[in-house]
Amino acid sequence: MSNSNGNGSQTAELSRVMNLRSLIFYGVAFVIPLAFFTTYGIVTNTTHGHVSMTYVVATLCMVFTAYSYCRMVKAFPKSGSVYTYATETFNPYIGFIAGWTIVLGYMFLPMLNYLASATFMEAALPGVPMWVWIVLFTVIVTGANLLGLKVADMFNNVVVIIQLIFLVILLIMTVRFITGHDLAINLDAFYNSEEFHNIGGVSGIAAGATIVCLAYLGFDGIATLGEEAINPKKNIPRAIMITCVGLGSMYVIFTYLLQAAWPTAWNEIQDIDGGAVEVIAHVANTGMSYFFIAAYVVGCIAASISAVASASRVLYGMGRDGLLPKKCFGYINPRFHVPSYNILIMGTFGLTALFFSLTIASCLINFGALLGFPL
Repeated sequence: MSNSNGNGSQTAELSRVMNLRSLIFYGVAFVIPLAFFTTYGIVTNTTHGHVSMTYVVATLCMVFTAYSYCRMVKAFPKSGSVYTYATETFNPYIGFIAGWTIVLGYMFLPMLNYLASATFMEAALPGVPMWVWIVLFTVIVTGANLLGLKVADMFNNVVVIIQLIFLVILLIMTVRFITGHDLAINLDAFYNSEEFHNIGGVSGIAAGATIVCLAYLGFDGIATLGEEAINPKKNIPRAIMITCVGLGSMYVIFTYLLQAAWPTAWNEIQDIDGGAVEVIAHVANTGMSYFFIAAYVVGCIAASISAVASASRVLYGMGRDGLLPKKCFGYINPRFHVPSYNILIMGTFGLTALFFSLTIASCLINFGALLGFPL
C-alpha cells in the first residue's frame, strides 16, 4: 500500500493484514503461554503455595490496564501504543519519554529470551557454546520480521499451537496424577488459612503478584499494530481483552491444579529458580520436562519476533512524527511494508545479549514497563 506525498511521489505504508485471530495469536505469542512456569518455583516459595490466588489478583490488576489500552486504541488507532496515547493526550515531550520507556521493555525482552533460550540449549547440547545460539536466534527473529507480519504470523501460529499441545497434555497428566494418588481437588489448593497467615496475608500475595506480572507483559504489544490491523477500533480491543483474560484464567487453572498435585512443593522444591522443571517431572515425567524445554525455547523465539515487531512500530511512530530522524526511523520498506531499518537496529541491539546476564536483562525490562504503563 502506498500514498502520494505532497510532491506527488509515492511513499510506502504499513499494510493492514492482521485480523482478529492474527492479533490474538500475536499477543499470545508475545506473552508466551508457558510464561507462568518461569517464576513458578519462586512464587510458590514466596506465597507458600498460594500461586493460584496470586494470579487471580494479578489478572484483575492487568484487566484494568488492558481496559485502559482498549479505550485508548478506540480513540487513537495508530502505531505507537503508549507513545501515541501520551502524545495525543498530553504533548509530544511526554509522549517521547513514554515511547522510549516502553521501547526499553520491548528492546530488552528479546535479549532476555535469547539468554534464557541459549542457557537451556547449552545445557541440552553442551558442545555448542551459548554465543552461537544467541546469534542464531537473533538472525531468525530479525529475518522473520523483515519478511513482514504475514511470515511472523505463520511462525507465531505454529509456535502457539505447539505450546498449547504441551499444556493440554500436561493438563491431562496432572489430573490423572491427582486422581491416581487420591489427592483432593478442593479449596486448600487455592487458600490455606495457616500458610496464608504465615506469609503475612494480603501483603504476601501482593509480593507474589509483583513477580508474576512479568507473565502478562506482551498483551499491550497488540496496540502497536493500529495501522496493520483490519478494523483496528474493533479488533484490537477485543484481542487485548481476550489475550489478557484468557491467559490470566489459564494461569489460575494450571497453578491451582499443580498445587493440588503437589501441595508441599513450595517447601520441597530443590531449586526454586528451575522449579517448573521439578514440578513437571513430579506430576508427569522426565520426558515432559524435555518437551517443556523445547516448547519454551520456540516460545521465546516467537515472543522475540513479536517484541521486535512492536518496538519497530513504536520507533516508526516516533520517526514519522519527527521526534527521531525520519529518513531512518520513519522509513517503510516498499516491498514488505515493514519499518526495515528499525528492525535491523533491533536485531543489532539483540546481540548485546552476548554481554548481559539474565538478572540485568530482567531488571531493564521491568524498569521500562513500570515507567511506560503508568504514563
